[in-house]
Amino acid sequence: MKSHLSEDQQKVLVILKLDAKHVFERIKNRMDEYLRTFAVKRTRVHFKDIFSNRYEQVNVDDLKECSEEVIIALDKYYSKVDDLFWYLNHTEDLPNFVRDKLNQGVRELEGILQILNVHIDAQLRVEAGE
Repeated sequence: MKSHLSEDQQKVLVILKLDAKHVFERIKNRMDEYLRTFAVKRTRVHFKDIFSNRYEQVNVDDLKECSEEVIIALDKYYSKVDDLFWYLNHTEDLPNFVRDKLNQGVRELEGILQILNVHIDAQLRVEAGE
């Protein structure tokens, strides 16, 4: 089966997959550091770096060739990322409650990321003719 996606469109899928992975890793693996900074300094400036992502920069035209499942999974994933970012930037909760809420959010985000990866991998395999 010949791919109907261009090489550039396939690269967009790979970039989105890698970006989602890196965003998740920053949120999860740097949690102790950014929560410590938040608790001690009561600043929120550093959250922008943790939650930055390439999805916000993707052109709609680049997404047109993605399957409906990929688009829905991307939306669900990055909506959850945005929810966590919003929460951290606006919460008045105590640090221990913030940590608990983030741990729950990370567990949810991990499940969404797994589903996103399944859909991206499936589209890349289909497009590659496998």
